[in-house]
Amino acid sequence: MTTEIINGIEVTDFRQTKPEVMPSTVQELKDFITRLSEERDTIQVDIDEHSAVLRRENNVGMDGPLVDKDQYPRSDIDVVAVRTARQQVIRLTNDMRGVMGRIERALYKLHELAPPNQSESTETRERVLPPTRPPFLRVHGVIPNSPAHSSGLRDEDTICQIGSLHRDNFTNLGDVAEVVKLSVNKAVPVKLIRGGTPKTIALKPRPWQGRGVLGCNVAELTVEI
Repeated sequence: MTTEIINGIEVTDFRQTKPEVMPSTVQELKDFITRLSEERDTIQVDIDEHSAVLRRENNVGMDGPLVDKDQYPRSDIDVVAVRTARQQVIRLTNDMRGVMGRIERALYKLHELAPPNQSESTETRERVLPPTRPPFLRVHGVIPNSPAHSSGLRDEDTICQIGSLHRDNFTNLGDVAEVVKLSVNKAVPVKLIRGGTPKTIALKPRPWQGRGVLGCNVAELTVEI
């Protein structure tokens, strides 16, 4: 159990740290991955609902001020609703990271038991992975040996989802900065397209010798690709 302060909110992680025992047969792994995929989709729906609250409340986001210039609670937003939504987004994002990690580990074991050259293995991976959302960001300027490069991000990758952020709830590049800030020294799942092929990587922003915590730039996509 670990406790940390994120944006002034005390967040305690009660998840077990004991290694998970994976199913030992191909069929059991398929069923296990399907259940995890359903769990992930449910978490995503909950994140989207709480994110919608933050947009409705004057688009206050995860770190917009809750007090006015006189240090009184802002009268133009529901402060309690915003605090609750922020805490839930943080909790659910942590849950999403955990589920994505379990899916990746299960897929790795599945491909150990059923080698990729078997058609059943390929079909299973395509079935259990979610449909890719349309890309909304393009990556450029990835610096060698930066956190972005070490995590597997490359120039011209187009991002379909980073953490809970995707085209349907994206408003501007400040949203990306919020997700990155919340994920420093933690792995955040990123779904992207590279050369026409969907991929998922674990992006881990962290301090390094260069500027920022990623070592790359992203630009909003304004044209369908």
